[in-house]
Amino acid sequence: MRALLLIAAMGLLTACMSPTSDDGSDMADKASMAADGAVTTEAQFRETIVGRTLTFEGKSLVVNADGTISGPWDGQGITGTWNWSDGAMCRDGRIGSRVLAPDCQVWELDGSSATVTRDRGNGASFVYTIS
Repeated sequence: MRALLLIAAMGLLTACMSPTSDDGSDMADKASMAADGAVTTEAQFRETIVGRTLTFEGKSLVVNADGTISGPWDGQGITGTWNWSDGAMCRDGRIGSRVLAPDCQVWELDGSSATVTRDRGNGASFVYTIS
Protein backbone atom coordinates (compact mmCIF):
# COMPACT_ATOMS: atom_id res chain seq x y z
CA MET A 1 0.00 0.00 0.00
CA ARG A 2 2.82 2.37 0.90
CA ALA A 3 4.54 1.69 -2.42
CA LEU A 4 1.32 2.44 -4.30
CA LEU A 5 0.91 5.77 -2.47
CA LEU A 6 4.53 6.65 -3.20
CA ILE A 7 4.09 5.93 -6.91
CA ALA A 8 0.90 8.03 -7.02
CA ALA A 9 2.61 10.91 -5.21
CA MET A 10 5.59 10.80 -7.60
CA GLY A 11 3.25 10.86 -10.60
CA LEU A 12 1.43 13.89 -9.22
CA LEU A 13 4.71 15.66 -8.48
CA THR A 14 5.99 14.97 -11.98
CA ALA A 15 2.78 16.31 -13.52
CA CYS A 16 3.04 19.48 -11.43
CA MET A 17 6.65 20.03 -12.52
CA SER A 18 5.92 19.89 -16.25
CA PRO A 19 6.66 23.38 -17.62
CA THR A 20 3.84 25.26 -19.29
CA SER A 21 3.79 28.20 -21.62
CA ASP A 22 1.92 31.46 -21.07
CA ASP A 23 -1.21 29.96 -22.61
CA GLY A 24 -1.12 27.06 -20.11
CA SER A 25 -0.20 24.40 -22.67
CA ASP A 26 2.49 21.85 -21.91
CA MET A 27 5.85 22.97 -23.38
CA ALA A 28 7.00 19.36 -23.69
CA ASP A 29 4.12 18.84 -26.14
CA LYS A 30 5.31 21.85 -28.17
CA ALA A 31 8.87 20.54 -28.22
CA SER A 32 7.62 17.15 -29.33
CA MET A 33 5.55 18.78 -32.08
CA ALA A 34 8.62 20.73 -33.20
CA ALA A 35 10.47 17.46 -33.84
CA ASP A 36 7.74 16.09 -36.08
CA GLY A 37 8.95 17.28 -39.50
CA ALA A 38 7.09 19.34 -42.06
CA VAL A 39 4.92 22.25 -40.92
CA THR A 40 1.80 21.86 -43.02
CA THR A 41 -0.81 24.08 -41.34
CA GLU A 42 -1.00 27.64 -40.08
CA ALA A 43 -2.07 26.34 -36.66
CA GLN A 44 1.09 24.22 -36.41
CA PHE A 45 3.22 27.16 -37.60
CA ARG A 46 1.68 29.45 -34.99
CA GLU A 47 2.13 26.83 -32.27
CA THR A 48 5.79 26.08 -33.00
CA ILE A 49 7.29 29.19 -34.64
CA VAL A 50 5.25 32.34 -34.00
CA GLY A 51 6.57 34.40 -31.10
CA ARG A 52 9.85 32.50 -30.86
CA THR A 53 13.27 33.94 -31.70
CA LEU A 54 14.72 32.57 -34.94
CA THR A 55 18.51 32.86 -35.35
CA PHE A 56 20.65 32.35 -38.45
CA GLU A 57 24.39 33.04 -38.48
CA GLY A 58 24.13 35.37 -35.48
CA LYS A 59 21.18 37.36 -36.88
CA SER A 60 17.70 37.04 -35.38
CA LEU A 61 14.06 37.82 -35.97
CA VAL A 62 10.61 37.03 -34.61
CA VAL A 63 7.53 36.09 -36.63
CA ASN A 64 4.78 37.81 -34.65
CA ALA A 65 1.18 36.69 -34.08
CA ASP A 66 -0.15 39.96 -35.56
CA GLY A 67 1.24 39.10 -39.01
CA THR A 68 4.44 41.13 -38.73
CA ILE A 69 8.10 40.17 -38.73
CA SER A 70 10.60 42.11 -36.63
CA GLY A 71 14.07 41.89 -35.23
CA PRO A 72 17.56 43.36 -34.96
CA TRP A 73 18.76 41.47 -38.07
CA ASP A 74 22.43 42.21 -38.75
CA GLY A 75 22.36 45.56 -36.95
CA GLN A 76 20.00 47.00 -39.55
CA GLY A 77 16.69 45.66 -38.34
CA ILE A 78 14.21 43.55 -40.22
CA THR A 79 10.56 44.46 -40.73
CA GLY A 80 7.86 42.84 -42.77
CA THR A 81 4.58 41.01 -42.90
CA TRP A 82 3.66 37.36 -43.24
CA ASN A 83 0.64 35.18 -43.96
CA TRP A 84 0.03 31.46 -44.39
CA SER A 85 -0.85 30.29 -47.89
CA ASP A 86 -1.23 26.73 -49.20
CA GLY A 87 1.22 25.07 -46.82
CA ALA A 88 3.82 27.86 -46.80
CA MET A 89 4.69 30.98 -44.84
CA CYS A 90 4.69 33.86 -47.31
CA ARG A 91 6.50 37.06 -46.40
CA ASP A 92 7.38 40.53 -47.64
CA GLY A 93 10.00 42.54 -45.87
CA ARG A 94 12.96 44.85 -45.59
CA ILE A 95 16.38 44.59 -44.00
CA GLY A 96 17.34 48.18 -43.32
CA SER A 97 16.56 49.99 -46.59
CA ARG A 98 16.93 46.85 -48.75
CA VAL A 99 13.59 45.46 -49.95
CA LEU A 100 13.37 41.68 -49.85
CA ALA A 101 11.71 39.87 -52.75
CA PRO A 102 8.39 38.33 -51.68
CA ASP A 103 8.85 34.65 -50.88
CA CYS A 104 6.73 31.70 -49.77
CA GLN A 105 8.75 29.30 -47.65
CA VAL A 106 8.25 25.67 -46.64
CA TRP A 107 9.27 24.86 -43.06
CA GLU A 108 10.51 21.59 -41.59
CA LEU A 109 11.18 21.26 -37.88
CA ASP A 110 13.75 19.14 -36.11
CA GLY A 111 13.84 19.75 -32.37
CA SER A 112 15.12 23.29 -31.81
CA SER A 113 15.89 24.00 -35.46
CA ALA A 114 13.87 24.73 -38.58
CA THR A 115 14.97 24.10 -42.14
CA VAL A 116 13.36 26.70 -44.38
CA THR A 117 13.22 26.24 -48.15
CA ARG A 118 12.45 29.22 -50.36
CA ASP A 119 10.16 29.28 -53.40
CA ARG A 120 7.57 26.91 -51.90
CA GLY A 121 10.20 24.22 -51.37
CA ASN A 122 11.90 24.61 -54.76
CA GLY A 123 14.64 27.08 -53.83
CA ALA A 124 17.65 27.34 -51.55
CA SER A 125 17.40 26.16 -47.94
CA PHE A 126 18.78 27.52 -44.69
CA VAL A 127 18.43 26.55 -41.02
CA TYR A 128 17.15 28.71 -38.15
CA THR A 129 17.80 27.89 -34.51
CA ILE A 130 14.55 28.29 -32.56
CA SER A 131 14.60 29.69 -29.03
